[in-house]
Amino acid sequence: GSLQFNPAAFCSVLTQYPLGVSTAPDLITLNFDPTNQEYAEFSFAMPKSWDEGTITFVPYWSHPTTTGTAGVVWSLRGLACGNAENMDAAMGTEQTSTDSGATLNYLYIGPESSAITIAGSPAANNLCFFRVSRVVGNGSDTLATDARLHGVMLNITIDANNDE
Repeated sequence: GSLQFNPAAFCSVLTQYPLGVSTAPDLITLNFDPTNQEYAEFSFAMPKSWDEGTITFVPYWSHPTTTGTAGVVWSLRGLACGNAENMDAAMGTEQTSTDSGATLNYLYIGPESSAITIAGSPAANNLCFFRVSRVVGNGSDTLATDARLHGVMLNITIDANNDE
């Protein structure tokens, strides 16, 4: 499925950063402030082969200045909704991934989070809503500039070889 970030979320809108080399990719990121708790949301339908169990995530991120080594704490939580189910429900408990980086325009890949239980009644083909945040109140989040989120990898367990 495609990931679409909610433009009404509190982090920056998608921001484009051209790099110095003309053949390098432009960075398209969501920027998370170092002092205000911010988040973005995305949703997609889970495949039929998903076992409806816990998931984990890995953040892909960078920052726009050269600093000493500093930490960033990312979190993710989710909610599953099926046909004719109420979407006005609380998301599950967040889990975090804490990483550190020091160099301008280097890609950092955070460690895999602990298992995340998705709220609701997860079932095949559910639409799952996710909220990703930078947890600036966590003592391990010490990066004094924006953290740029490039994407997240979601790890799911499957119980079928295909979605037929």
